[in-house]
Amino acid sequence: MIRRVALLLISILALTDFVLAQGVYDDFIYTRQAVQERKVVPWPYLREADVFWAKRVHRIIDTREKQNMCMQWPKNPLSLILYNAVVDGKLIPYREDSLTSSLTVEEFLALGADTSYPKNIIDPNGDPEDPFNQRIDTVVDRLDPIRKIIKFRVVEDWIFDKKESRMYVRIIAIAPQYRPKFAGQEVDQDQDLCVLKYHRDASDPDNYDIREILVNMEVFNRGNDAARITFDDWFEQRMFSSYIIKEANQYDRKISEMEEFKDNGLAALLESERIKHDLFEREHDLWEY
Repeated sequence: MIRRVALLLISILALTDFVLAQGVYDDFIYTRQAVQERKVVPWPYLREADVFWAKRVHRIIDTREKQNMCMQWPKNPLSLILYNAVVDGKLIPYREDSLTSSLTVEEFLALGADTSYPKNIIDPNGDPEDPFNQRIDTVVDRLDPIRKIIKFRVVEDWIFDKKESRMYVRIIAIAPQYRPKFAGQEVDQDQDLCVLKYHRDASDPDNYDIREILVNMEVFNRGNDAARITFDDWFEQRMFSSYIIKEANQYDRKISEMEEFKDNGLAALLESERIKHDLFEREHDLWEY
């Protein structure tokens, strides 16, 4: 009898552990800790004297492209990760690429919201049984990051290190983009919601950067559910598809803002491809065979 009771208790405990594991680790029947325990791998130290050549480039990642659709994985979309990180105070939203002027959380939420418009709502201070208990008030339509943020502008530096004889690509900042709405009408032009610092400086240990958040965030792996990668891997290994919209120039203009490309989208796209090809040839031509 005692033996039967002991076996019953062991079975109940085993079943309880299984149920808890199912609840804690989503729909997997084993403990998944690899992603949660990952740490950011710091970039190798780079001296200014070793920088032989450098070029700053701006590019757009469109999550609607097939190669980038993993970024919109419904269980963990990148847009929602970054949006919530700003709202929770883990990331500092900046106004522009200089990363010097920051926004408050209230200003950040206001940027992504529609303009206020009047609407009849129930007056909480009136008689709840009165069918005419209404008052006109203004309503603010908050931004839906999952549906509205579909593009990301990436600011990066291409650097040739003459000591290591190799080309580095280092992301400086990422800016989620959206189309603002005014009085319910959406503007037909993408603009930055904010600019987020990608990698934290060693002299600024108190603030989080994007890498420290994305290193524990999974991306869907089409080939193997047991080997999901993180968004940090996604950006560091450059697994995304993108197109260049700007390179450093004396006018500080985008390709589409230059006179010869302003009214010709095809020519602007070809110029983007030319810049991409030049970056490839830059490293290739520095080698001798």
